Amino acid sequence: MAPIINVSVFGSYGRGSPDSSSDLDILVLCPDDGGTQSEHYVREIVSREFSHTPSISWYGMAKMRHFFSSGDLFAWHLFGESRPLPGFKSLRDIFGAPSAYRNCADDIEGLREILEGVPDQLRMRPQNLIYELGIIYVCLRNIAMSASSILCSEVNFGRNSPFLLENCPAPIAKEDYEVLAACRHASTRGSPEPLVHFDVGKLTRSCIAWARSVEVLVR
Repeated sequence: MAPIINVSVFGSYGRGSPDSSSDLDILVLCPDDGGTQSEHYVREIVSREFSHTPSISWYGMAKMRHFFSSGDLFAWHLFGESRPLPGFKSLRDIFGAPSAYRNCADDIEGLREILEGVPDQLRMRPQNLIYELGIIYVCLRNIAMSASSILCSEVNFGRNSPFLLENCPAPIAKEDYEVLAACRHASTRGSPEPLVHFDVGKLTRSCIAWARSVEVLVR
């Protein structure tokens, strides 16, 4: 089994600002064509630093090098807000600084198109309500993250990025946004489904209109 090159924590734990809703996001960097790696080994390493169950993302060197060389926003997130676990070099030391992030408008366009598809998805599969509301949450968060690279003094990588975006206020109330986040967690973590108390159609239309306005601002 090939050795693991890097194990880093990122996200809210990497920033040092986790809360009760935070995932323990762990990135594992492996050699390309290195064969199967041991998840048990990674969990053992993580358990020396954290008591929480990790959410592990696996990447090969070529893929991560592409993220950094293309200026992918994820690379900038890792560059600024990840830290290696003891015994590993930082991703900064391995890859250096990412290239400039130049895909903001295109990334937002793609996310806006996903948002615009939610009403049709709900008409066809109303039983997928919780899943689709979780998709809305991801789109809002990631649109604001991307747009903050242009509209703000620094990129806001936290999950509350829509409420930190300058010149374009969030399209929904914070409590409704928290319901969307809980829907995402129900879909991905198996946590209890939240009570949806708002008008889904109205909320979706507001989010789509907001996404369009943000797209105009960054072009």
